Amino acid sequence: MPMPESADFDVAIVGGGIAGPAMACALAPTGWRVLLVERSSEALDTARGDHLQPQTCEWLAQWGVLDDMWALGAEKRLGSRYLLPKGELVLHATVDQLAIPHPYYLYLNHELLSAALLGGAARNPAFERWCPATARPVATPSGMGLQVETESGVRQVRARLIVAADGRASRLRRAADISADSYAYQNPMLTLFAPRTLADERNEVRAYFSPVGIISVIPRTGGGWKIGFPVPPAELPRWRRAGTAELGARLTEWVPELAGVEPSVCGVYPITSMNAEHWTKGNLVLIGDACNTLHPGRSQGMNVALRAVHRLTAMLITAKALESPERLQASLQAFEADLKPDMDQRLADNHQRGLEMDRLDAGEQDRMRRGLARVAADSSLLDAYCLKAAGY
Repeated sequence: MPMPESADFDVAIVGGGIAGPAMACALAPTGWRVLLVERSSEALDTARGDHLQPQTCEWLAQWGVLDDMWALGAEKRLGSRYLLPKGELVLHATVDQLAIPHPYYLYLNHELLSAALLGGAARNPAFERWCPATARPVATPSGMGLQVETESGVRQVRARLIVAADGRASRLRRAADISADSYAYQNPMLTLFAPRTLADERNEVRAYFSPVGIISVIPRTGGGWKIGFPVPPAELPRWRRAGTAELGARLTEWVPELAGVEPSVCGVYPITSMNAEHWTKGNLVLIGDACNTLHPGRSQGMNVALRAVHRLTAMLITAKALESPERLQASLQAFEADLKPDMDQRLADNHQRGLEMDRLDAGEQDRMRRGLARVAADSSLLDAYCLKAAGY
Protein backbone atom coordinates (compact mmCIF):
# COMPACT_ATOMS: atom_id res chain seq x y z
CA MET A 1 0.00 0.00 0.00
CA PRO A 2 1.53 3.41 -0.93
CA MET A 3 2.29 5.85 1.85
CA PRO A 4 0.07 8.95 2.12
CA GLU A 5 1.31 12.22 0.65
CA SER A 6 1.59 13.62 4.18
CA ALA A 7 2.05 11.78 7.44
CA ASP A 8 1.91 12.72 11.11
CA PHE A 9 4.01 11.03 13.75
CA ASP A 10 4.70 11.47 17.43
CA VAL A 11 8.44 10.87 16.91
CA ALA A 12 10.42 10.98 13.66
CA ILE A 13 13.96 9.57 13.85
CA VAL A 14 16.51 10.21 11.11
CA GLY A 15 19.31 7.64 10.98
CA GLY A 16 19.20 3.85 11.01
CA GLY A 17 22.58 2.82 12.44
CA ILE A 18 22.51 1.94 16.14
CA ALA A 19 21.22 5.01 18.01
CA GLY A 20 18.16 5.52 15.78
CA PRO A 21 16.88 1.93 16.02
CA ALA A 22 17.67 1.92 19.76
CA MET A 23 15.50 5.00 20.22
CA ALA A 24 12.64 3.39 18.32
CA CYS A 25 13.10 0.16 20.29
CA ALA A 26 13.07 1.91 23.66
CA LEU A 27 9.86 3.73 22.69
CA ALA A 28 8.06 0.59 21.47
CA PRO A 29 6.05 0.00 24.69
CA THR A 30 4.51 3.48 24.45
CA GLY A 31 2.60 2.71 21.26
CA TRP A 32 3.55 6.15 19.98
CA ARG A 33 3.57 6.69 16.24
CA VAL A 34 7.28 6.39 15.48
CA LEU A 35 8.93 6.85 12.09
CA LEU A 36 12.52 5.81 11.35
CA VAL A 37 14.05 7.25 8.18
CA GLU A 38 17.20 5.58 6.85
CA ARG A 39 19.09 6.71 3.77
CA SER A 40 20.89 3.49 2.83
CA SER A 41 19.46 0.03 2.22
CA GLU A 42 22.94 -1.54 2.30
CA ALA A 43 24.13 -3.56 5.26
CA LEU A 44 25.96 -1.68 8.00
CA ASP A 45 29.75 -1.91 8.21
CA THR A 46 30.39 -5.12 10.14
CA ALA A 47 33.77 -3.84 11.40
CA ARG A 48 32.24 -1.05 13.44
CA GLY A 49 31.36 -1.20 17.14
CA ASP A 50 30.35 -4.63 18.41
CA HIS A 51 30.86 -4.64 22.21
CA LEU A 52 28.27 -3.52 24.75
CA GLN A 53 29.07 -2.83 28.39
CA PRO A 54 27.41 -4.66 31.30
CA GLN A 55 25.34 -1.61 32.19
CA THR A 56 24.16 -1.32 28.60
CA CYS A 57 22.92 -4.91 28.88
CA GLU A 58 20.55 -3.72 31.63
CA TRP A 59 18.88 -1.39 29.15
CA LEU A 60 18.72 -4.05 26.45
CA ALA A 61 16.90 -6.27 28.95
CA GLN A 62 14.49 -3.45 29.80
CA TRP A 63 13.81 -2.91 26.09
CA GLY A 64 13.13 -6.61 25.59
CA VAL A 65 15.92 -7.27 23.08
CA LEU A 66 18.67 -8.89 25.16
CA ASP A 67 17.37 -12.40 24.43
CA ASP A 68 17.05 -11.48 20.75
CA MET A 69 20.77 -10.70 20.66
CA TRP A 70 21.66 -14.07 22.18
CA ALA A 71 19.45 -15.69 19.54
CA LEU A 72 21.41 -13.88 16.82
CA GLY A 73 24.69 -15.32 18.12
CA ALA A 74 25.90 -12.82 20.71
CA GLU A 75 28.68 -14.02 23.01
CA LYS A 76 30.03 -12.99 26.41
CA ARG A 77 33.36 -11.33 27.15
CA LEU A 78 34.52 -11.28 30.75
CA GLY A 79 37.34 -8.77 30.74
CA SER A 80 40.38 -7.17 29.15
CA ARG A 81 44.11 -7.73 29.40
CA TYR A 82 46.90 -5.18 28.87
CA LEU A 83 50.02 -7.05 27.83
CA LEU A 84 53.61 -6.66 26.78
CA PRO A 85 54.48 -8.04 23.31
CA LYS A 86 55.41 -11.52 24.53
CA GLY A 87 52.27 -11.81 26.63
CA GLU A 88 53.53 -10.57 30.00
CA LEU A 89 50.54 -9.25 31.93
CA VAL A 90 50.34 -5.57 32.92
CA LEU A 91 46.69 -5.35 33.97
CA HIS A 92 43.80 -7.81 34.01
CA ALA A 93 40.45 -5.99 34.26
CA THR A 94 37.51 -8.36 34.79
CA VAL A 95 33.78 -7.82 35.25
CA ASP A 96 32.48 -11.27 36.15
CA GLN A 97 33.39 -10.71 39.82
CA LEU A 98 31.33 -7.50 40.05
CA ALA A 99 27.99 -7.48 41.91
CA ILE A 100 25.99 -6.24 38.91
CA PRO A 101 22.96 -7.69 37.06
CA HIS A 102 24.90 -8.60 33.91
CA PRO A 103 28.57 -9.30 34.79
CA TYR A 104 29.80 -9.56 31.21
CA TYR A 105 30.26 -7.61 28.01
CA LEU A 106 27.99 -8.67 25.16
CA TYR A 107 29.50 -8.73 21.70
CA LEU A 108 27.75 -9.19 18.39
CA ASN A 109 28.49 -7.96 14.88
CA HIS A 110 27.42 -4.36 14.29
CA GLU A 111 24.77 -5.08 11.70
CA LEU A 112 23.17 -7.75 13.91
CA LEU A 113 22.98 -5.37 16.87
CA SER A 114 21.04 -2.98 14.65
CA ALA A 115 18.81 -5.82 13.38
CA ALA A 116 17.90 -6.81 16.94
CA LEU A 117 17.02 -3.23 17.85
CA LEU A 118 14.90 -2.88 14.71
CA GLY A 119 13.12 -6.07 15.67
CA GLY A 120 12.33 -4.58 19.05
CA ALA A 121 11.07 -1.39 17.45
CA ALA A 122 8.78 -3.38 15.15
CA ARG A 123 6.91 -4.75 18.18
CA ASN A 124 5.21 -1.36 18.22
CA PRO A 125 2.31 -1.64 15.73
CA ALA A 126 2.57 2.12 15.15
CA PHE A 127 6.23 1.91 14.06
CA GLU A 128 7.20 2.61 10.44
CA ARG A 129 10.59 2.40 8.74
CA TRP A 130 11.18 4.16 5.45
CA CYS A 131 14.30 2.88 3.71
CA PRO A 132 15.92 3.94 1.47
CA ALA A 133 14.78 7.48 2.13
CA THR A 134 16.45 10.86 2.42
CA ALA A 135 15.24 13.36 5.02
CA ARG A 136 15.72 17.11 4.71
CA PRO A 137 14.80 19.51 7.50
CA VAL A 138 12.08 22.07 6.85
CA ALA A 139 10.72 24.83 9.05
CA THR A 140 7.16 24.50 10.31
CA PRO A 141 5.06 26.75 12.56
CA SER A 142 5.68 24.33 15.45
CA GLY A 143 9.43 23.83 14.90
CA MET A 144 11.31 21.47 12.61
CA GLY A 145 9.63 19.14 10.15
CA LEU A 146 10.97 16.83 7.47
CA GLN A 147 10.74 16.50 3.75
CA VAL A 148 11.37 12.84 3.05
CA GLU A 149 12.18 11.55 -0.41
CA THR A 150 11.48 7.88 -1.00
CA GLU A 151 11.43 5.70 -4.10
CA SER A 152 7.75 6.48 -4.49
CA GLY A 153 8.00 10.27 -4.14
CA VAL A 154 8.35 13.11 -1.66
CA ARG A 155 6.48 13.16 1.65
CA GLN A 156 6.03 16.04 4.07
CA VAL A 157 6.38 14.75 7.63
CA ARG A 158 5.17 16.52 10.73
CA ALA A 159 6.24 15.14 14.11
CA ARG A 160 6.01 16.35 17.67
CA LEU A 161 9.63 15.31 18.24
CA ILE A 162 12.42 15.09 15.65
CA VAL A 163 15.43 12.92 16.62
CA ALA A 164 18.70 13.44 14.76
CA ALA A 165 20.68 10.20 14.67
CA ASP A 166 22.16 11.01 11.28
CA GLY A 167 25.87 10.80 12.05
CA ARG A 168 28.79 13.09 12.71
CA ALA A 169 28.02 15.32 9.69
CA SER A 170 24.38 15.59 10.81
CA ARG A 171 22.30 17.60 8.38
CA LEU A 172 19.69 18.21 11.06
CA ARG A 173 22.24 19.55 13.54
CA ARG A 174 23.58 21.97 10.95
CA ALA A 175 20.06 23.07 9.97
CA ALA A 176 19.38 23.88 13.62
CA ASP A 177 22.62 25.92 13.69
CA ILE A 178 24.02 23.93 16.61
CA SER A 179 27.79 24.31 16.68
CA ALA A 180 30.20 21.49 17.54
CA ASP A 181 33.83 21.24 18.58
CA SER A 182 35.82 18.63 16.69
CA TYR A 183 39.33 17.23 16.65
CA ALA A 184 40.88 15.20 13.82
CA TYR A 185 43.44 12.69 15.06
CA GLN A 186 46.62 12.40 13.05
CA ASN A 187 46.66 8.66 12.45
CA PRO A 188 43.74 6.62 11.08
CA MET A 189 42.83 3.25 12.57
CA LEU A 190 43.72 0.19 10.52
CA THR A 191 41.38 -2.75 11.10
CA LEU A 192 42.22 -6.37 10.32
CA PHE A 193 40.14 -9.53 10.58
CA ALA A 194 41.79 -12.84 11.50
CA PRO A 195 40.97 -16.28 12.88
CA ARG A 196 41.99 -16.60 16.53
CA THR A 197 45.32 -18.25 17.27
CA LEU A 198 45.06 -18.19 21.08
CA ALA A 199 42.47 -20.13 23.04
CA ASP A 200 40.61 -18.05 25.61
CA GLU A 201 37.37 -19.31 27.13
CA ARG A 202 36.86 -15.85 28.67
CA ASN A 203 36.89 -14.17 25.23
CA GLU A 204 38.88 -11.21 26.55
CA VAL A 205 40.23 -8.22 24.66
CA ARG A 206 44.03 -8.25 24.48
CA ALA A 207 45.71 -4.82 24.23
CA TYR A 208 49.45 -5.02 23.54
CA PHE A 209 52.06 -2.35 24.17
CA SER A 210 53.97 -2.76 20.90
CA PRO A 211 56.86 -0.86 19.31
CA VAL A 212 54.34 0.86 17.00
CA GLY A 213 51.66 1.71 19.54
CA ILE A 214 48.75 -0.07 21.21
CA ILE A 215 47.55 -3.06 19.18
CA SER A 216 44.04 -4.14 20.22
CA VAL A 217 42.99 -7.73 19.59
CA ILE A 218 39.23 -7.94 20.01
CA PRO A 219 37.08 -11.10 19.92
CA ARG A 220 34.39 -11.45 17.28
CA THR A 221 31.61 -14.00 17.20
CA GLY A 222 32.36 -17.32 15.60
CA GLY A 223 36.02 -17.56 16.63
CA GLY A 224 37.41 -14.49 14.93
CA TRP A 225 39.46 -11.49 15.94
CA LYS A 226 39.29 -7.82 14.99
CA ILE A 227 42.76 -6.30 15.27
CA GLY A 228 43.09 -2.53 15.31
CA PHE A 229 45.90 -0.01 15.67
CA PRO A 230 46.75 3.50 14.45
CA VAL A 231 48.91 3.77 11.33
CA PRO A 232 50.62 6.92 9.96
CA PRO A 233 48.91 7.94 6.68
CA ALA A 234 52.15 7.60 4.69
CA GLU A 235 52.32 3.90 5.59
CA LEU A 236 48.77 3.01 4.58
CA PRO A 237 49.52 2.10 0.92
CA ARG A 238 51.92 -0.62 2.03
CA TRP A 239 49.38 -2.06 4.45
CA ARG A 240 46.67 -2.07 1.79
CA ARG A 241 48.92 -3.91 -0.67
CA ALA A 242 50.14 -6.52 1.81
CA GLY A 243 48.90 -10.09 1.64
CA THR A 244 48.04 -12.34 4.56
CA ALA A 245 51.58 -13.67 5.00
CA GLU A 246 53.17 -10.21 5.11
CA LEU A 247 50.49 -8.85 7.44
CA GLY A 248 50.97 -11.79 9.78
CA ALA A 249 54.76 -11.44 9.74
CA ARG A 250 54.62 -7.75 10.57
CA LEU A 251 52.23 -8.30 13.46
CA THR A 252 54.31 -11.15 14.81
CA GLU A 253 57.45 -9.01 14.62
CA TRP A 254 55.81 -6.47 16.93
CA VAL A 255 53.79 -8.90 19.07
CA PRO A 256 55.45 -12.34 19.20
CA GLU A 257 52.49 -13.78 21.12
CA LEU A 258 50.44 -13.45 17.88
CA ALA A 259 52.68 -15.92 16.03
CA GLY A 260 50.73 -17.78 13.35
CA VAL A 261 48.06 -15.10 12.90
CA GLU A 262 46.63 -14.84 9.36
CA PRO A 263 44.99 -11.42 9.04
CA SER A 264 43.39 -9.57 6.15
CA VAL A 265 42.69 -5.85 5.86
CA CYS A 266 39.09 -4.99 6.64
CA GLY A 267 39.19 -1.21 6.53
CA VAL A 268 40.92 2.07 7.32
CA TYR A 269 39.07 4.59 9.46
CA PRO A 270 40.08 8.25 9.86
CA ILE A 271 39.23 9.28 13.42
CA THR A 272 37.58 12.51 14.50
CA SER A 273 36.09 13.33 17.88
CA MET A 274 33.16 15.73 18.03
CA ASN A 275 31.03 17.24 20.77
CA ALA A 276 27.95 19.34 20.03
CA GLU A 277 27.60 22.54 22.02
CA HIS A 278 23.92 21.81 22.66
CA TRP A 279 21.79 18.70 22.23
CA THR A 280 18.37 20.24 21.74
CA LYS A 281 16.66 23.07 19.90
CA GLY A 282 12.91 23.47 19.67
CA ASN A 283 11.44 20.06 18.93
CA LEU A 284 14.83 18.64 17.81
CA VAL A 285 17.13 16.46 19.90
CA LEU A 286 20.52 15.00 18.91
CA ILE A 287 21.63 11.47 19.78
CA GLY A 288 24.50 9.17 18.80
CA ASP A 289 27.20 10.44 16.47
CA ALA A 290 25.07 13.48 15.58
CA CYS A 291 25.64 14.58 19.16
CA ASN A 292 29.12 13.31 20.00
CA THR A 293 31.70 11.00 18.46
CA LEU A 294 34.51 9.34 20.37
CA HIS A 295 37.91 7.87 19.67
CA PRO A 296 37.44 4.07 19.36
CA GLY A 297 40.29 3.35 21.79
CA ARG A 298 37.91 2.52 24.63
CA SER A 299 35.07 1.08 22.53
CA GLN A 300 32.59 3.47 24.13
CA GLY A 301 30.82 5.03 21.15
CA MET A 302 27.74 2.81 21.06
CA ASN A 303 27.57 2.59 24.82
CA VAL A 304 27.59 6.37 25.19
CA ALA A 305 24.86 6.63 22.55
CA LEU A 306 22.67 4.00 24.24
CA ARG A 307 23.17 5.68 27.61
CA ALA A 308 21.67 8.85 26.15
CA VAL A 309 18.82 6.93 24.50
CA HIS A 310 17.99 5.21 27.78
CA ARG A 311 17.91 8.48 29.71
CA LEU A 312 16.05 10.42 27.02
CA THR A 313 13.28 7.88 26.45
CA ALA A 314 12.76 7.38 30.18
CA MET A 315 12.37 11.12 30.70
CA LEU A 316 10.02 11.54 27.74
CA ILE A 317 7.77 8.75 28.96
CA THR A 318 7.76 9.74 32.63
CA ALA A 319 7.06 13.41 31.88
CA LYS A 320 4.38 12.62 29.28
CA ALA A 321 6.42 14.97 27.16
CA LEU A 322 4.45 14.65 23.94
CA GLU A 323 1.24 15.94 25.46
CA SER A 324 2.18 19.55 24.74
CA PRO A 325 5.00 21.60 23.19
CA GLU A 326 5.68 23.08 26.62
CA ARG A 327 6.10 19.64 28.23
CA LEU A 328 8.35 18.54 25.39
CA GLN A 329 10.55 21.63 25.64
CA ALA A 330 10.91 21.24 29.41
CA SER A 331 11.74 17.54 29.07
CA LEU A 332 14.40 18.09 26.42
CA GLN A 333 16.03 20.84 28.42
CA ALA A 334 15.99 18.67 31.55
CA PHE A 335 17.53 15.77 29.58
CA GLU A 336 20.44 17.92 28.41
CA ALA A 337 21.02 19.50 31.81
CA ASP A 338 20.91 16.10 33.50
CA LEU A 339 23.21 14.14 31.22
CA LYS A 340 25.47 16.49 29.28
CA PRO A 341 27.94 17.32 32.09
CA ASP A 342 28.60 13.61 32.63
CA MET A 343 28.91 13.01 28.89
CA ASP A 344 31.28 15.95 28.49
CA GLN A 345 33.57 14.39 31.11
CA ARG A 346 33.38 10.99 29.41
CA LEU A 347 34.32 12.59 26.10
CA ALA A 348 37.20 14.47 27.69
CA ASP A 349 38.55 11.26 29.25
CA ASN A 350 38.13 9.42 25.97
CA HIS A 351 39.89 12.19 24.06
CA GLN A 352 42.87 11.96 26.40
CA ARG A 353 43.06 8.22 25.78
CA GLY A 354 42.78 8.89 22.04
CA LEU A 355 45.68 11.32 22.13
CA GLU A 356 47.81 8.77 24.00
CA MET A 357 47.13 6.19 21.29
CA ASP A 358 47.48 8.64 18.41
CA ARG A 359 50.90 10.01 19.33
CA LEU A 360 52.68 6.67 18.72
CA ASP A 361 55.23 7.83 21.25
CA ALA A 362 57.26 5.33 23.28
CA GLY A 363 57.35 7.65 26.28
CA GLU A 364 53.55 8.03 26.20
CA GLN A 365 53.16 4.27 26.09
CA ASP A 366 55.51 3.83 29.01
CA ARG A 367 53.49 6.32 31.07
CA MET A 368 50.30 4.40 30.21
CA ARG A 369 51.91 1.09 31.13
CA ARG A 370 53.19 2.39 34.48
CA GLY A 371 49.78 3.89 35.27
CA LEU A 372 48.01 0.60 34.56
CA ALA A 373 50.58 -1.28 36.63
CA ARG A 374 49.79 1.00 39.59
CA VAL A 375 46.10 0.18 39.18
CA ALA A 376 46.86 -3.54 39.03
CA ALA A 377 48.86 -3.34 42.27
CA ASP A 378 46.07 -1.66 44.28
CA SER A 379 42.88 -3.70 44.77
CA SER A 380 40.70 -0.65 45.47
CA LEU A 381 41.93 1.12 42.34
CA LEU A 382 41.44 -2.06 40.32
CA ASP A 383 37.86 -2.51 41.55
CA ALA A 384 37.04 1.09 40.64
CA TYR A 385 38.69 0.66 37.23
CA CYS A 386 36.68 -2.50 36.48
CA LEU A 387 33.40 -0.91 37.59
CA LYS A 388 34.00 2.13 35.39
CA ALA A 389 34.91 -0.12 32.46
CA ALA A 390 31.59 -1.89 32.98
CA GLY A 391 29.77 1.42 32.44
CA TYR A 392 28.93 2.34 36.04
